[in-house]
Amino acid sequence: MDLDIIKDVKKSVNIPVIGNGDIKTVEDAKKMFEYTNVDGIMIGRATIGNPWFIKNVIDFLKDEDTYIQPEISNEEKLAVILKHLNLLIEEKGEIVAVKEMRKHIAHYVKNMPNATSIREKVNSIEDRETLEKTLRNSLITLN
Repeated sequence: MDLDIIKDVKKSVNIPVIGNGDIKTVEDAKKMFEYTNVDGIMIGRATIGNPWFIKNVIDFLKDEDTYIQPEISNEEKLAVILKHLNLLIEEKGEIVAVKEMRKHIAHYVKNMPNATSIREKVNSIEDRETLEKTLRNSLITLN
C-alpha cells in the first residue's frame, strides 16, 4: 500500500478520509494514522478468522506502552465459531451455512496444532450437530 497517496488525498480534501489496505498488524494501524493523518481506518482481511484483531488495534492505539497481545483460548475461539455458525444458519439455513462455515473454520484454526486434521474433519460435515460436536472435540482437546 502506498501511504503517500492516502497522505496526499488527506491533505487535499476537507472531508473525512478513511485509510484502507494492508493493515495486518497493530503497528500497521498506528503507522496508517500517524503517517497519513487519516480520520479513521478500515480493516478487512486481517479480521478473517481473527475478529479479535479490531479490539487489539484499539487497545494498542490507546496505550501501546502497556499493550500485550492477548492469547485467545480455544474455548473463546469455539464460542465465536459457534456464534458465527448460528448467525449464518439464521441467514442462509443449515445446509448452506454449514458448507460456508468450512472456509471460515479453516481461518479460525490456522496456525493451531492439528489445524490440518481439524480442516479435514470439518470439510465433510453437512449438519450443525456433527459440526459442533467435531469442533468441541477438536478444539477443547487441544488444551
